[in-house]
Amino acid sequence: MLTVDDDEFWQSMSRVEFGDLPTLQDAVTVVGYPIGGDTISVTSSVVSRIEILSYVHGSTELLGLQIDVAMADLHLMVKETM
Repeated sequence: MLTVDDDEFWQSMSRVEFGDLPTLQDAVTVVGYPIGGDTISVTSSVVSRIEILSYVHGSTELLGLQIDVAMADLHLMVKETM
């Protein structure tokens, strides 16, 4: 957890606003690091599943989204993880 001793630090900050959660078949853009990758990856797809998943690194459950990925993108991700 990040803490700041001086409350004045926050005075010039503005909040990050997030939009609504996507629903099934909504178009989304995903940015992240594929397993085994060293550089950032960006892909666009649609939401194919929404479910609650157990979080491996903590004792909690979180909302998870599954996306459909084009085969060309999937092939690229698989090659990067080898």
